[in-house]
Amino acid sequence: MPLKKPFIVLMTGDIDINHSSFNQRRQDIIATTQYDDILMHIEATQFDLILFDLTVNCSVATTPDRLRHFCPPWMEEMPRTAGSSLGRHPWQSVASVPDRLRHFRHPWQSELIARIKDPLGMNSKTPVIAIVNPAKDSQSEQQCPAEFDDILTGPITEQRLNELIDLWKTKALALDYIQILLSKTKNNRRLTLTLFEKLFEELPLQVIDIKDALENKQYDLAREITHKLNGSVSFCGLMDIQQPANALESCLLNNNYASTHRHFLMLQQRTLNFTCHQTFILENFGKY
Repeated sequence: MPLKKPFIVLMTGDIDINHSSFNQRRQDIIATTQYDDILMHIEATQFDLILFDLTVNCSVATTPDRLRHFCPPWMEEMPRTAGSSLGRHPWQSVASVPDRLRHFRHPWQSELIARIKDPLGMNSKTPVIAIVNPAKDSQSEQQCPAEFDDILTGPITEQRLNELIDLWKTKALALDYIQILLSKTKNNRRLTLTLFEKLFEELPLQVIDIKDALENKQYDLAREITHKLNGSVSFCGLMDIQQPANALESCLLNNNYASTHRHFLMLQQRTLNFTCHQTFILENFGKY
């Protein structure tokens, strides 16, 4: 299958789950609320899914430089702090900044998204799911930035998290197929889409024809169709289908008919594993 490595999820924010217990018993999930920890993880680990909790503020170290980085432009233009002998701007004194201004919701979120989606970063293609507060963010779906791949209403319980992971594992397989064909066509998107359309149309019919030929002991015909199928999937880099296709074609070439049924069943299942992603791939191809 295209997806060979463990499915790894990064959770940022509370997401209604105890992070410490989760990190101890779930090796496939990294959970943190610390801004610097999130940056460290996205720079060191390629994740399969990132859950971005918009209902909480991550803990940001309140140094003057960082406060200045996160403050909005209007704060830079404010007059120097009244009564200050040093004449500093508000961002230059941590004590002078009210608590409500120490964690700017949108600036740190924008910064994290920019880091995650950096084309040179290892998570530039990682799906990012926004979690919103149902009470405070009733209009969030309309306001959801384009950088997010989906938006969900909290709270996210462990059961719901497991369901979400299962859903995106399936989507990750489809995305892997997209990347495989894009790589084969050197990112020629029009050609890639044409190949997907032909594969989804032809592979199921070829499998049916191979089955009929085998059942009728028309082994030469079965070999001919298998050879054509094998050539298509080999050209497109679909190794998971190519493997049983190679084995079946070899059996037919060597008159090893006793083993054809086993290899055909594997070919049939691998083809189904691919074509079941047809709707998602064709509907979402333009996004990736």
